[in-house]
Amino acid sequence: MLDTLKATTLPSTEVTGLPTPMLSAHDVCVSYSGKQALFDVSLDIPQNEVTALIGPSGCGKSTFLRCINRMNDVIDGCVTSGTILMDGRNILEPSEDVVQLRQKVGMVFQKPNPFPKSIFENIAYGPRIHGLANDKTELDGIVEVSLERAGLWKEVKDRLNQPGTGLSGGQQQRLCIARAIAVSPDVVLMDEPCSALDPIATARIEELIDELREKFTIVIVTHSMQQAARVSTQTAFFHMGYVVEVGATEKIFTNPEDPRTNGYITGRFG
Repeated sequence: MLDTLKATTLPSTEVTGLPTPMLSAHDVCVSYSGKQALFDVSLDIPQNEVTALIGPSGCGKSTFLRCINRMNDVIDGCVTSGTILMDGRNILEPSEDVVQLRQKVGMVFQKPNPFPKSIFENIAYGPRIHGLANDKTELDGIVEVSLERAGLWKEVKDRLNQPGTGLSGGQQQRLCIARAIAVSPDVVLMDEPCSALDPIATARIEELIDELREKFTIVIVTHSMQQAARVSTQTAFFHMGYVVEVGATEKIFTNPEDPRTNGYITGRFG
């Protein structure tokens, strides 16, 4: 039964026609306390593009996302195997420095989670602990540029010392995005970043994602196929722990090769 669920289309730059991968996953398997959640996932993440991970709840999308910045390491009983290559190194190796990895791979979670600090300190925290600023002038510059890139500077520039938790939900999520990009990561992971937001805030985040891909590689998990179609250039369809199909977003949504992908896209299951 499991063999029939394996992907029929292997991802590669030849298949998708997309740029050189920023990340390249090969045969990634994950189990929680003996129960396998991911099976032999192989997936290339192209540089400076937006890759959307779609599929039914519990299909392994977020599990795979957490592999990329080793968040699964903090879960008791979680075992991960396979390789995820970044800069020629397997980031899943136990010897890899997780702190350095998470500087290169930022994360934005489902619900906005600003630190209980000022707006300024939310952004300044990462650059400060990683030693990215030599003095306050440089730190001020990083904060301003990060908030500008997140489309938030004009709204908060006169209240940087006020708590980040006092912002609206959409503003808080943009603050979290600014915080993630303040350390100049190569990759930004987004796990359902709009699920707690209203349609107007969602539209602003989607516009922001499109702007950010000029400087960052973005991987987004979303339950919204409409959102995946709007923001991504590559889409991977997960089902029961397998990558069933991956390719250019337009092709996945208009002419999928696997009947399971077509069934999910057209709403017959999921």
